[in-house]
Amino acid sequence: MGRLSVLSLCVLLLSLVAVLPAQAATTRYEAENATNVQGVAEANHPGFSGTGFVNSDNAAGPYTEWTVRAPAAGTATLALRFANGTATARTADVAVNGTLVSAGRSFGPTGAWSTWATSTLTATLRAGDNTVRVTSTGAGGNPNLDFLEATTADAPATEYQAESAVLSQASVATNHAGYTGSGFVDYVNAPGGYIEWSVNVAEAGVHTLTVRYANGTTAARPMDLAVNGATAAAGVAFPGTGAWSTWTDKQVAVTLAAGVNTVRATGTTATGGPNVDRITVSGAGGPDGQAPTAPANPRVTGTSATSISLAWTESSDNVGVTGYRVYEGTAVVATSPTPAATVGGLATGSTHTYTVTALDAAGNESASSAPVTGRADTGTGGPTAEQLLSKVTSCQQISNGRYKTDADVATGTIPVCAKSGAVHWTGDMDIDCDGVRTAQCNEDTDCCFQPQTFCPASGGGYLNAARLPYMVVPSPSGTWDYRTRGIGCGTVVAIVYNGQVEYTVMGDTGPAAIIGEASYAAAANLGINPDPKNGGTDGPVTYIVFTGTGTKVQTIDNHDQAITLGRQLAQQFVQNN
Repeated sequence: MGRLSVLSLCVLLLSLVAVLPAQAATTRYEAENATNVQGVAEANHPGFSGTGFVNSDNAAGPYTEWTVRAPAAGTATLALRFANGTATARTADVAVNGTLVSAGRSFGPTGAWSTWATSTLTATLRAGDNTVRVTSTGAGGNPNLDFLEATTADAPATEYQAESAVLSQASVATNHAGYTGSGFVDYVNAPGGYIEWSVNVAEAGVHTLTVRYANGTTAARPMDLAVNGATAAAGVAFPGTGAWSTWTDKQVAVTLAAGVNTVRATGTTATGGPNVDRITVSGAGGPDGQAPTAPANPRVTGTSATSISLAWTESSDNVGVTGYRVYEGTAVVATSPTPAATVGGLATGSTHTYTVTALDAAGNESASSAPVTGRADTGTGGPTAEQLLSKVTSCQQISNGRYKTDADVATGTIPVCAKSGAVHWTGDMDIDCDGVRTAQCNEDTDCCFQPQTFCPASGGGYLNAARLPYMVVPSPSGTWDYRTRGIGCGTVVAIVYNGQVEYTVMGDTGPAAIIGEASYAAAANLGINPDPKNGGTDGPVTYIVFTGTGTKVQTIDNHDQAITLGRQLAQQFVQNN
């Protein structure tokens, strides 16, 4: 367990980069190889492609679904080849990634089942795999489907100028015409000189490395190409181009990892390498120009007289989501590394409308979520922080002694107290980053990381501290045993800090002598630095752990359940004390 994780974003300064125009590519996907529900592959009508076509049942609902891979996000042309030997049109809904893009699309008669036609539409595809589903909407079913052809943009090639790379035994020159950028690189006439670029791609895999070079001699000048310190292509020949001002391209296939790679071109003979103008990189992933998906299902999860708490469904990204921004109009009013945030400092009774966007490490920002509106008042958000704190001003101590706030503190000062329907204490907050390994919580970010939590996740495995707000109770000891109060995994807890209330669950146990700890996500939602290395707060943070029957959620990692039940229990707590 560590001490407090604001997500750190590493900004990498790459060589001067330009994205070159993408090219179009068409791929055919046969219907008989697709996923077919209430449809069968047949070959009894000629003229089809592949090994057959798909004949659906005569009913509304049968569908054919293809998985279409797009090298880059963007608009694609989808061509559906079909036959309809009846005298009436057959209609179908066309959906991409579950979103309807053409409702009740008409596939008219083609004159015979052996006469094939093409219906063409455009749709937006994301980078990577996409689903394209054609679902019949009429009693006649789908037309016979032969194939889907998808014309997509290749991932754009990214250009890296040689003069902006790291050089050894080589120098920037401009004395031969025809170069791009601000110059080219001239190796010295000796082996061992190199040019090294930092190349960023979104997906691991084989990429095409194109070297633009000139060689004004009649003899080839070989170079070794290395990726991330390992030789990827040895002794690649760069033949003469006729003149130093005549430039040509040499293509080499290399395997790159997702993210930043070092690509080094080293001259291997006494004449050094050719003059190098630039490299371009294209292939499966291309540069990370793809933004995350827009956050979905934004909702108000709690309010106080001066704050509104929000949550939303996590976004996805081809590389990884690194954080979120909450906007009111065009102004950023909150940021969060997790799919939840609290906007404070609001006027009581004021109404605010927010949208949320997601970010990735390359700085790509998603489209905005749907708007969500909240009102800064007590409303149905449960008791305010002030109301809860007013009920815990005194302490009926039930612990046999007091807890320390941290291991290096000499004396315990924190008692566990009892009230009707709860136990409570007030102290600091350390950060628990244990459980599922994430970008925020792992051995590198937390010196004391443990790959498990005391409480298991609902589906097996362990809790995700970076995603689930939960709190930590001290392990049972002679000082206090939480089990004597019926507290256990999934018990709902109200954490009060800085005028805010965060409803969590008990999710982990900590050292027997220390109290005051919660997960990365709980801290982030309260506006506390969640970094396990340097975050947390000295408080005051008040933990109100509800006791009695009906105080545990059904699904421990369903935060919405904790919020709903927590509001009810908190209201009862205020009424009964």
